Amino acid sequence: MPMSVEVAYAFATEARLDEAKEILAERDGAELFAVTQAVMESISDTVSPYGIAAACRIPTVGYRKPAGKALLLDGVSDPGNLGTILRTAAACDFSDAYVLDCADAYSPKVIRATLGALFKVRVYEVNEEQAISLVRETDSAALDMRGENILTARVTGDPLLFIAGNEAHGVREVIKKEAKRTYSLPMKNGMESLNVAVATAVAMYRTV
Repeated sequence: MPMSVEVAYAFATEARLDEAKEILAERDGAELFAVTQAVMESISDTVSPYGIAAACRIPTVGYRKPAGKALLLDGVSDPGNLGTILRTAAACDFSDAYVLDCADAYSPKVIRATLGALFKVRVYEVNEEQAISLVRETDSAALDMRGENILTARVTGDPLLFIAGNEAHGVREVIKKEAKRTYSLPMKNGMESLNVAVATAVAMYRTV
């Protein structure tokens, strides 16, 4: 799968230097600088940094139709949720993620939650018009409580597009009505919804 993010240069403490060299060798051989623990702490926004940091170029990718499995994320506002979804997308071989009015995919909280998934999943920022076009041009399926049980449905599509919505409001109606299908997850014990990252993860694993 092509890399989405390119490493410009990286930093590592003495204890992590060999590990950083191995990681960069698998990427693009970006320049590596050895730094002290104090420097590492000053450039990191975490209390206890791991010992490896990198400066990466945010990719500029134009809108295009997905070639394989993809996501359209509509208003996912929590960075942790967005990062978790992207991480699971990489694990389930979803190569493209289209984000509409979501949290910043390249913010520190999202990046930490992805655990490297941004090197595996291409992220496209889209407007509503592009999102609607994407839904129309793909085998799209909205994730919504009023849909068919995804655990028993035959989930197929080429290209397949899952649409997941905002934590509080779900997928906006203008997009939902254009989706080819709607899938839901069964609920017991009076529960009415799941966290969007959990629900999207379950849906993606139905395609593995």
